Amino acid sequence: MFGIQVKLTATPKRVDKATDKAAFKNLRHAAFSIRKSAIESMEFAEGPSKPGTPPHAHTGRLRRSILVAQDDKGEVVVGPSYSRVKAGGRPPWLAQMLEHGGTFTWKRKTKQRGRPKKGEAPRPMQTATYPARPFMQPALERNLARFHREWKGAI
Repeated sequence: MFGIQVKLTATPKRVDKATDKAAFKNLRHAAFSIRKSAIESMEFAEGPSKPGTPPHAHTGRLRRSILVAQDDKGEVVVGPSYSRVKAGGRPPWLAQMLEHGGTFTWKRKTKQRGRPKKGEAPRPMQTATYPARPFMQPALERNLARFHREWKGAI
Protein backbone atom coordinates (compact mmCIF):
# COMPACT_ATOMS: atom_id res chain seq x y z
CA MET A 1 0.00 0.00 0.00
CA PHE A 2 1.07 3.45 -0.72
CA GLY A 3 0.17 6.55 1.23
CA ILE A 4 0.01 9.82 -0.66
CA GLN A 5 -0.72 13.14 0.86
CA VAL A 6 -1.51 16.12 -1.29
CA LYS A 7 -1.71 19.64 0.00
CA LEU A 8 -3.31 22.23 -2.27
CA THR A 9 -2.76 25.88 -1.62
CA ALA A 10 -4.79 28.46 -3.44
CA THR A 11 -2.57 31.46 -4.20
CA PRO A 12 -4.67 33.77 -6.37
CA LYS A 13 -3.03 36.86 -4.84
CA ARG A 14 0.42 35.61 -5.78
CA VAL A 15 -0.76 34.78 -9.30
CA ASP A 16 -2.43 38.19 -9.67
CA LYS A 17 0.70 39.92 -8.40
CA ALA A 18 2.93 38.01 -10.83
CA THR A 19 0.55 38.77 -13.68
CA ASP A 20 0.45 42.47 -12.86
CA LYS A 21 4.22 42.65 -12.54
CA ALA A 22 4.78 40.90 -15.87
CA ALA A 23 2.16 43.05 -17.62
CA PHE A 24 3.68 46.26 -16.24
CA LYS A 25 7.18 45.25 -17.35
CA ASN A 26 6.18 43.97 -20.79
CA LEU A 27 3.83 46.84 -21.62
CA ARG A 28 6.51 49.34 -20.65
CA HIS A 29 9.07 47.50 -22.77
CA ALA A 30 6.65 47.34 -25.70
CA ALA A 31 5.85 51.05 -25.46
CA PHE A 32 9.50 52.09 -25.45
CA SER A 33 10.21 49.73 -28.36
CA ILE A 34 7.44 51.39 -30.39
CA ARG A 35 8.79 54.84 -29.47
CA LYS A 36 12.33 53.88 -30.51
CA SER A 37 11.12 52.39 -33.78
CA ALA A 38 9.08 55.52 -34.61
CA ILE A 39 12.01 57.82 -33.85
CA GLU A 40 14.44 55.74 -35.90
CA SER A 41 12.07 55.75 -38.89
CA MET A 42 12.42 59.54 -39.24
CA GLU A 43 15.62 60.38 -41.04
CA PHE A 44 17.25 63.80 -41.13
CA ALA A 45 16.81 65.22 -44.64
CA GLU A 46 15.79 68.43 -46.36
CA GLY A 47 12.33 68.93 -47.78
CA PRO A 48 9.24 66.79 -47.29
CA SER A 49 9.33 63.00 -47.41
CA LYS A 50 7.41 61.04 -50.01
CA PRO A 51 3.73 60.47 -49.14
CA GLY A 52 3.26 57.17 -47.32
CA THR A 53 6.76 57.21 -45.80
CA PRO A 54 7.71 58.55 -42.35
CA PRO A 55 8.27 62.32 -42.21
CA HIS A 56 11.76 63.75 -42.43
CA ALA A 57 13.23 65.11 -39.22
CA HIS A 58 14.41 68.63 -40.00
CA THR A 59 15.21 69.80 -36.47
CA GLY A 60 14.39 66.69 -34.45
CA ARG A 61 11.57 68.39 -32.53
CA LEU A 62 8.93 65.88 -33.65
CA ARG A 63 11.24 63.00 -32.70
CA ARG A 64 11.78 64.48 -29.23
CA SER A 65 8.04 65.02 -28.74
CA ILE A 66 7.26 61.27 -28.82
CA LEU A 67 6.63 60.24 -25.22
CA VAL A 68 5.52 57.17 -23.28
CA ALA A 69 3.05 57.39 -20.39
CA GLN A 70 1.96 54.52 -18.15
CA ASP A 71 -0.51 54.66 -15.27
CA ASP A 72 -1.14 52.41 -12.27
CA LYS A 73 -3.96 50.59 -14.06
CA GLY A 74 -1.51 49.27 -16.64
CA GLU A 75 -2.59 51.47 -19.52
CA VAL A 76 0.19 52.73 -21.76
CA VAL A 77 0.06 55.58 -24.28
CA VAL A 78 2.77 56.22 -26.85
CA GLY A 79 2.82 59.17 -29.22
CA PRO A 80 3.73 62.78 -29.87
CA SER A 81 2.97 65.20 -27.07
CA TYR A 82 0.62 68.00 -28.14
CA SER A 83 2.35 70.51 -25.84
CA ARG A 84 5.87 69.60 -26.97
CA VAL A 85 4.99 70.01 -30.64
CA LYS A 86 3.23 73.32 -29.99
CA ALA A 87 6.03 74.66 -27.76
CA GLY A 88 8.39 74.61 -30.72
CA GLY A 89 6.31 77.15 -32.61
CA ARG A 90 4.75 74.46 -34.79
CA PRO A 91 1.02 74.03 -35.23
CA PRO A 92 -0.29 71.71 -32.51
CA TRP A 93 -2.00 69.49 -35.08
CA LEU A 94 1.32 68.75 -36.82
CA ALA A 95 1.71 65.17 -35.58
CA GLN A 96 -1.91 64.28 -36.38
CA MET A 97 -1.53 65.83 -39.84
CA LEU A 98 1.61 63.82 -40.55
CA GLU A 99 0.20 60.51 -39.27
CA HIS A 100 -3.22 60.64 -40.96
CA GLY A 101 -3.01 63.33 -43.63
CA GLY A 102 -6.00 65.42 -44.57
CA THR A 103 -7.12 69.01 -44.89
CA PHE A 104 -6.54 71.38 -42.00
CA THR A 105 -7.92 74.88 -41.59
CA TRP A 106 -6.70 77.46 -39.10
CA LYS A 107 -6.86 81.21 -38.55
CA ARG A 108 -3.89 82.98 -40.05
CA LYS A 109 -1.92 85.05 -37.56
CA THR A 110 -2.34 88.79 -37.89
CA LYS A 111 -1.65 91.79 -35.70
CA GLN A 112 -5.36 91.93 -34.90
CA ARG A 113 -6.09 90.85 -31.33
CA GLY A 114 -9.36 89.50 -30.01
CA ARG A 115 -12.60 89.93 -31.92
CA PRO A 116 -12.66 92.23 -34.91
CA LYS A 117 -14.10 95.68 -34.28
CA LYS A 118 -17.12 96.88 -36.13
CA GLY A 119 -16.22 97.41 -39.78
CA GLU A 120 -13.00 95.33 -39.60
CA ALA A 121 -12.64 92.15 -41.59
CA PRO A 122 -12.34 88.93 -39.57
CA ARG A 123 -9.01 87.14 -39.48
CA PRO A 124 -8.48 85.20 -42.71
CA MET A 125 -8.58 81.42 -42.63
CA GLN A 126 -5.78 79.35 -44.10
CA THR A 127 -6.28 75.83 -45.48
CA ALA A 128 -3.70 73.22 -46.39
CA THR A 129 -4.02 69.62 -47.60
CA TYR A 130 -1.31 67.15 -46.70
CA PRO A 131 -0.82 63.50 -47.70
CA ALA A 132 -0.40 60.96 -44.88
CA ARG A 133 3.15 60.27 -43.72
CA PRO A 134 2.51 57.69 -40.97
CA PHE A 135 5.21 56.96 -38.43
CA MET A 136 3.44 55.59 -35.31
CA GLN A 137 1.24 52.88 -36.90
CA PRO A 138 4.13 51.35 -38.90
CA ALA A 139 6.26 51.37 -35.72
CA LEU A 140 3.55 49.38 -33.91
CA GLU A 141 3.22 46.91 -36.79
CA ARG A 142 7.00 46.34 -36.96
CA ASN A 143 7.07 45.35 -33.28
CA LEU A 144 3.90 43.21 -32.97
CA ALA A 145 5.50 39.82 -33.75
CA ARG A 146 8.21 40.38 -31.17
CA PHE A 147 5.67 41.33 -28.49
CA HIS A 148 3.81 38.06 -28.97
CA ARG A 149 7.02 36.10 -28.36
CA GLU A 150 7.88 38.09 -25.24
CA TRP A 151 4.42 37.73 -23.69
CA LYS A 152 4.48 33.93 -24.02
CA GLY A 153 6.93 33.38 -21.17
CA ALA A 154 6.13 36.46 -19.11
CA ILE A 155 4.58 34.72 -16.09
